[in-house]
Amino acid sequence: MRLASCLLVAAIVMGETKDLKLETWMRDLPEQLKDMPFIYLAIPGSHDSMTYGITRSSGLAPDAEPILHRLYPLFRGTIMRWTITQSLDTWQQLLIGIRYLDLRLATKPGTEEFFFTHGLYAEEITGALRQVKDFVDTHPEEVVILDLQHFYGFTPTDHQRLMRLLINMYGPKLVPRHLDLRSVTLNSLNRLNQQVIVVYRNESVYTMTEFWQPQMLPSPWPQQDKVSGLLRFLDNIRRHPGTGFVHQAVLTPTPSFIVLRWTSNLRAKCAAPVVKEVLPVLAELAPGPPPPGRAGHAPLNVVIADFVDMADAVFPRTIINLNNKLLQNRDVVYHSYG
Repeated sequence: MRLASCLLVAAIVMGETKDLKLETWMRDLPEQLKDMPFIYLAIPGSHDSMTYGITRSSGLAPDAEPILHRLYPLFRGTIMRWTITQSLDTWQQLLIGIRYLDLRLATKPGTEEFFFTHGLYAEEITGALRQVKDFVDTHPEEVVILDLQHFYGFTPTDHQRLMRLLINMYGPKLVPRHLDLRSVTLNSLNRLNQQVIVVYRNESVYTMTEFWQPQMLPSPWPQQDKVSGLLRFLDNIRRHPGTGFVHQAVLTPTPSFIVLRWTSNLRAKCAAPVVKEVLPVLAELAPGPPPPGRAGHAPLNVVIADFVDMADAVFPRTIINLNNKLLQNRDVVYHSYG
């Protein structure tokens, strides 16, 4: 039944979005939605966005589990199959509608450069960050969220260097911290030519007004390796009306989970079940402001997944298409948030 549901959702999405241009979907939203709070829109994102840069020559990073130091020399290929979560590079992800990138960073001995990481070192960060800059420069009405989730091997000086790099890279394109996020809309950002939101999940952020604090975009980790557990987690989410939110539609394999599926990979055993069984459930939800109190499901804002290119990018298509539900709710569309 779940597979049938997935196929039905895919058919509906492909039918309803046959004219959807993923590359410019924010630009192409109806004007009513561009005047809605940004935190009440449905936005597709990728989980562990930069793992496409992991190769067979990648070394172990500071966030590697201790056991990997013994296993990696012997089972390099297998470990890579369970570490890589995306197959498209940054530019390609942006072209298929991804507007939130989940970044994990690490320092490396012997160099002052910063690297993306997920147990193994991926690429040095400036190439991907420049792809984001090139994208927003050539797509003036699109907004991209960079969520710097984890920092491994960082000193306070490293944080200052990284923040300065981001400010130099994006400059006036950065969306500064706002006291009331409900005042931030696509139209207001477009008027100011601001297109890059940086969420910086470290205490260093409190010294910089250019970046968003972590509580402005909560991103709780489900830490589930079964679809049933992930669905229960998502069903119990509640959110504050004045903040954004990240729904993590991801399965996290435990060591025992991987051992039992040693010859397979994360795409087949974690990402595919999410597309088949979780995405149809998400498609029944909607974006918008949270209801009063704690009643009902938390409306979607940012939703992230692994291997976002699967099934002709059915994941970003589905999430983007949910914004159409806002047009059916006149109380939401015409409510004043200013």
